[in-house]
Amino acid sequence: MTSVDALQILNQFASLQGHLVRKFLHLYDPKDRERFRDVPNGTLSVNGRTWSHQRHGAGVTFTDSNNTRVNAHVGMTEHPEGIDSGRILEYLESLDITTVSFDNRDYSATIHDINNLINDMTQRGLLRTVTTQGRFPHQMFKLTHVSNIQRDGGNIPVS
Repeated sequence: MTSVDALQILNQFASLQGHLVRKFLHLYDPKDRERFRDVPNGTLSVNGRTWSHQRHGAGVTFTDSNNTRVNAHVGMTEHPEGIDSGRILEYLESLDITTVSFDNRDYSATIHDINNLINDMTQRGLLRTVTTQGRFPHQMFKLTHVSNIQRDGGNIPVS
């Protein structure tokens, strides 16, 4: 498989996660905004794609029929587009992407390389650090610019 542009895939992920989280919050209006214990597991639709959602710990995992996974955990209500290395790694794995490229460098889909990618993108000013509030403080990152999700629901064609 060829390498996928890291900025494009992070932008795609952040936008998709933001749409899913906002739809989830709008549909269910949970009172428990940290663990979502008052929300049943179920499905929702975003841009014509159906996603199942399952609560876990301090978040929700969204999965579509192609097994694309978006695991929006700690801080999803505060930072719907927030990313961290674990979220990105799980998303890449669900898309069968093994390598992403940024600034003429390839990063493999491993926690070590994704951490390095996030550090490199932060140093270049493309990501900024945010820390969640509440019982589960968590450091994560936000893209300095997130574009709208693509019409096809966020899939990047990979050859």
